[in-house]
Amino acid sequence: MKNFKKILMLISTLISLCWGSIRNLQINENEKIIIFAPHPDDEILGCGGLIQKVIKKKGEVYIVYLTNGDHNQLPYRIYEKKIILNPSDYIKLGEIRRKESIKATKILGVSENNLIFLGYPDFGTLKIWENYWGENKKPFRSFLTKASYVPYKENYSFGKPYKGESILEDIKKIINEIRPSKIFITSPFDTNVDHRALYNFVRASLLEIEGLNPEVYIYLIHFRNYPLKNSEKLFLPEIFLLFKTYIVPLSNEEVKKKKISLECFTSQMMFRKKWFFSFVKKNEIFYTKNDLILTKNLVFESEKEAEFENYKNLSYPFYINLIKDDEFLKIEFIHKIKILGPTEYVFYFFPFKKNIEFSKMPKLKINLKRKNEFITSVNSNFYKDLKYEKLKDKVSFKIKISELKYPEYLFFSSNIKIGGINYDFIPWEVIKVEY
Repeated sequence: MKNFKKILMLISTLISLCWGSIRNLQINENEKIIIFAPHPDDEILGCGGLIQKVIKKKGEVYIVYLTNGDHNQLPYRIYEKKIILNPSDYIKLGEIRRKESIKATKILGVSENNLIFLGYPDFGTLKIWENYWGENKKPFRSFLTKASYVPYKENYSFGKPYKGESILEDIKKIINEIRPSKIFITSPFDTNVDHRALYNFVRASLLEIEGLNPEVYIYLIHFRNYPLKNSEKLFLPEIFLLFKTYIVPLSNEEVKKKKISLECFTSQMMFRKKWFFSFVKKNEIFYTKNDLILTKNLVFESEKEAEFENYKNLSYPFYINLIKDDEFLKIEFIHKIKILGPTEYVFYFFPFKKNIEFSKMPKLKINLKRKNEFITSVNSNFYKDLKYEKLKDKVSFKIKISELKYPEYLFFSSNIKIGGINYDFIPWEVIKVEY
């Protein structure tokens, strides 16, 4: 099975090369770039070679860290030689990882003054994006650090509450001050929740900023069978076929420097050394992604293969239609296969409109539960009496577009749980709404 998947990835790469969809990423003289990293080390894993290229062309590299990476429990227990850790230990981990990134990026030529640590909760930022907005909402509370506010005195966001508007305003302010020509962010397909959250916060920030249109490139860290370990060859996940793909070829010296910089992350090396060094190759890969456009009908299909052994035969179990007319947005949820047992689906619709603060726009969340063939509940945080229709394996419901304040853009996602286990998700999409 593993060899078969490698063959598929090789075929994907060959097709991309033949179609000419892979090109070198153009780096200009004296340009400013921002690399957004969910955790300390992601900036080197995904962009360690890119950083060196920009600096060699006398450019400026700024790195913005969404979290300090204070949730990575197992490596840190071994690193500290402690079985039980308390909240202050996890905050200490965040400080250790911050210092590791300072040391690692210095090797690549980045000034500490160009590193911006926000310090929001590791493993909590997607929950903040989905649930923690508005004046009347209490801040998110980290399970491990027990903090509800950024606890790091050295960080840019020290004292800020763990809420969506805090993160959005910080990122927007930083982009506005730096005014970069290029921005690099993590992927909405990434299986790590903080990586997906960062994509959303940066995209929402860019929509709110007037008069700035930087090139946005996406890098991938966590994805099935990626990157291939112990291989110098260029292998692309199949999702790259959907987008314009760019590579940054690295010299032997640049590859060596990237490896040396990764060795600075000693707190993370206990179980992940081989995985870390699988990113040390002669190229780095990025892609660009256009916003989808909703005129009348859009179809979304689940992208992620099951990673749980019990559900390994349930790949691609559902798809969703979004259908718009002048008054309603209709959602159709269609199962492709029969699923037994208790199942839960969540749909997210976050509208965006330029003349209204994103934090004050409605955040619609629809929760549907079923057991075998029977729907047991459908509820929403926005509609008290959500009307739905069920026909065999299809469920549909309608939302008044006026209730979403006639948005210009719509952030949309969905996920599924089977037997209480997170099973599959439709990556967050930024959809332009046309009327």
